[in-house]
Amino acid sequence: MRLYIQKDQTLAATVGAHLQTLRLKRNISLETVAENAAISRQTLHMMLNQGKGTLINLIAVLRALGELERLSSLLEEVRPSPLQIMRMEGKKRRRASSSRVISNESREEVVHLSKNKNRDW
Repeated sequence: MRLYIQKDQTLAATVGAHLQTLRLKRNISLETVAENAAISRQTLHMMLNQGKGTLINLIAVLRALGELERLSSLLEEVRPSPLQIMRMEGKKRRRASSSRVISNESREEVVHLSKNKNRDW
């Protein structure tokens, strides 16, 4: 299935249809799924038949259907590619940066703070 050439609404409707198939395969009624997902029957119907809904509702429906593991690929840590790792190796800090020029205002604050060093707060 070529995902990039399909419109978002088409993909959403396809996901809804697959959820409907999973529900029927497990022989679970709309009311039971809606109740277990803590959403209304109408919201579930719109998700399954029109592909409309929120991510939270999708997660709740997957949990109610016992299919939450289908999200696992989205929850994996995104790792940099080996090429990105090699590029980052060249940019590793090897020493501390040089001292920076301090403005007059900052110097006055440092002098003021150092005079009050012995105060117990």
